[in-house]
Amino acid sequence: MFQASNFVIAAGGGLLPDFMTPQAQVFLWTLIVFVVLLGLLWKMAWGPIMHALEEREHNIQKRIDDAEKKFKEAEARMADYEKRIAGAKDEAAAIIAEGKRDVEKVKEDILKQAGEESGKQLDRAKRDIELARHAAVAELRDKMVQLTAELTTRVIEREINAEDHKRFISDSVDRLEKVS
Repeated sequence: MFQASNFVIAAGGGLLPDFMTPQAQVFLWTLIVFVVLLGLLWKMAWGPIMHALEEREHNIQKRIDDAEKKFKEAEARMADYEKRIAGAKDEAAAIIAEGKRDVEKVKEDILKQAGEESGKQLDRAKRDIELARHAAVAELRDKMVQLTAELTTRVIEREINAEDHKRFISDSVDRLEKVS
């Protein structure tokens, strides 16, 4: 038998590993222990580690989903607030416009009332002037009748009743006014 490292030449002429040498035994036991430890690690450590990693991944994904959900809710609220703000701005603009219209209407009403009042005062002043003119004309007519009666009495020098003179002159003045 020829020993070449860990192999022995067998009778059939092939190289067979020599499992009896200490190095081969260590190799074999190392391989067995490795496989057993690999199985134990797979069962005891790798499974729980994978389970913990999957659970952690699930928790992280849940947090991400929750964060996305909250972000979408925040965006929706923000859009709602922006819509409310825009609505409030529109409402404020409408209130301001309505206030301006009300102010313009009040202004027009005040101007209209002032115009009506000034028109009434103007009419009153015209009536007062007309009444004063009629009173002045009537007074002037009476004085004219009186003066004419006095003059006529002096001219004719006969005594005519003052009432007859006034009536005669009044009738004459009325005829003149109708002609005028």
